[in-house]
Amino acid sequence: MRRKFEVIKTQTYPLGVYFVPEGMHIAAVCERTRDDDDTLEFGVILYDKKHRSGVKIPFPKESGTGCVFAMLLKDYHDASCSYLFYRGDRIWQDPYCKRLENPHRYGVTGRGMARCMVQMEPYDWEEDRTLGLPYEDVILYALHVRGFTKHSSSGVQCRGTYAGIMEKIPYLKELGITSLLLMPSYEFEEIMENKVSPSEMTIEQAAASYRQIPEHTPVKSDTEVENAIPGPKSNARRVNYWGYQKGLYYIPKSGYAYSKDPVTEYKDMIKALHRSGIEVLMQFYFPPEISPMEMLEILKYWILEYHIDGFHVLGTDLPIDLFAREPLLAETKLLTIQQYCPTNTDYIMSARRLGWLSEGFLYDMRRVLKGDDNLINQLIFHMRNNRTDTGIINYIAKWDGMRLRDLVSYDRKHNEQNGENNQDGTDYNCSWNCGVEGKTRRKYIADLRMRQMKNALSLVFLSQGTPLLYSGDEFGNTQDGNNNPYCQDNAVAWIKWNQLESGRELLDYTKALIALRRAHPILHSREPLKGMDYLSCGYPDISFHGREAWRPDTSPVSRSIGIMYCGWYGEIGKEKDDTLFYIGVNFHWKGNYLGLPQPPKGKEWTLFATTDPQEYPGSSVEEAIGQSDDEAVEPMQEIYVSPRSMAIYTVKDRPVAADKRKSLRTVKEKRKSE
Repeated sequence: MRRKFEVIKTQTYPLGVYFVPEGMHIAAVCERTRDDDDTLEFGVILYDKKHRSGVKIPFPKESGTGCVFAMLLKDYHDASCSYLFYRGDRIWQDPYCKRLENPHRYGVTGRGMARCMVQMEPYDWEEDRTLGLPYEDVILYALHVRGFTKHSSSGVQCRGTYAGIMEKIPYLKELGITSLLLMPSYEFEEIMENKVSPSEMTIEQAAASYRQIPEHTPVKSDTEVENAIPGPKSNARRVNYWGYQKGLYYIPKSGYAYSKDPVTEYKDMIKALHRSGIEVLMQFYFPPEISPMEMLEILKYWILEYHIDGFHVLGTDLPIDLFAREPLLAETKLLTIQQYCPTNTDYIMSARRLGWLSEGFLYDMRRVLKGDDNLINQLIFHMRNNRTDTGIINYIAKWDGMRLRDLVSYDRKHNEQNGENNQDGTDYNCSWNCGVEGKTRRKYIADLRMRQMKNALSLVFLSQGTPLLYSGDEFGNTQDGNNNPYCQDNAVAWIKWNQLESGRELLDYTKALIALRRAHPILHSREPLKGMDYLSCGYPDISFHGREAWRPDTSPVSRSIGIMYCGWYGEIGKEKDDTLFYIGVNFHWKGNYLGLPQPPKGKEWTLFATTDPQEYPGSSVEEAIGQSDDEAVEPMQEIYVSPRSMAIYTVKDRPVAADKRKSLRTVKEKRKSE
């Protein structure tokens, strides 16, 4: 039996469908095209227990203002109902809906259009709230929700899901991660038609087709997908693995949920990460048709409803000023690329909510890593680059482009599997294969690649600003040279955890770098370093050195430099950090000597780590040069840095015996002079 609905007039905003004491409020934008007839009926199709096939309820003509229509279904409170909008023969989902009915498995075609539902159930957040970590304390880790744990070697039960990320929290904590940046995890249609070549689009527009596919395509099992070798099928329908496209912006992607309730699972993930001291930031891609105010409403909703800590917004002509001025976003991180979104930040200096993604760091440091000419000044700039008004996000590899291992294994991209004749993806990678393209068994090249990966991570984590690490790069995960895997929902783009053991050396080095950075404030200062001794302690906060201490070689042919951080300009708790750090950098193909500044009285330099353990097999300077404490003589005045490597030195207490011998020598020399 069909029910009769009493439709009455109601307020136009807010848009969407929700329950009020009087009944169900429905407000929607009438989507019109140039060819539409103004007489076409516009309304909602309602599905409930009495109307399983749906019943059309048109908006009264007098209920519209502009293109917005609103009505109230009096005394209707069926929370189990679902709905779609229609105009004539066209049907679409509510872009403001907060939940979908019967979400489908990821990648399934022929599934029809998922119906919208009204968000009703409250969620118990307990004492959870956003963490608000300052940029200088953040270790940012970018990942794809599905690709992070989808591989069979991930070791989790709920592979490729929000729940899978929760299972990996112990790993993230052990690594030292403080913040996650999730690639698009709002609801979007992942099945796309191969109509437009991604090479004709920007990164943000890659695979941005938003189509419903009516035909049924058999779904492969996870094992078949994992072991599949994609080929160039020009007419095939493919998966938009990345998700940089328009979508249902108010809903977590249902295909990334292990349970049938993606909303609750997403909130559970955020609460679990917050309990472990890890922030959650989300990526959103906004095409030009999304209005600035709508963008702002979307971000505000995720803060209030999901306790999101920050956003990386992508698109063109983004209203960053509008976001930055919003009081609700006062403690929310806003990441974007500076040159795309210039803004006056004077009015938000105290909040420091903006974070500029440094593309300059990526390309300059890749060229430094290769040993290109005339880059020492850029190296100096990026190592100390920091701002009081915005964060600076540094990375040498990210979601688009080559993985860290591929950066040192390939001279050129290898995107043949994308089916675009290797024409998609950027050709400007600034990569170097170390002598052989792709995989090799040559030990010398394998060792050089390991050294180069350690060098790259050292540049990221020992620079000022905020480091960003892409998932899997910490142990050398590879995409086999594919720098644009936008359509690769398989082992090409997934994190292959079975490579973790072979990459254990790199993983341990990454952990050590992160722990070192987090332990010493001078390595992640909030204030820009001045290069001056403003504490009158005998050392500037940061200084640069060459073959002789205090005299850096910044000529075009220079590829070596020493960088010293003075820990006295940072505090650990309420105590001054008395550690000095000297970073010897040599990206020349020949070894080089660098001058060491005189350490403080009673201290001597000791080797903390090197990217070339074969050159310095010991854990300290004495072991590295074959001396013991009893044999210690004059303090070192220079160090040798092997080809294409970096060495990190700290200071330690000088042995008393050595000081006594030095004092006796000084007395004897004085007597002789007399």
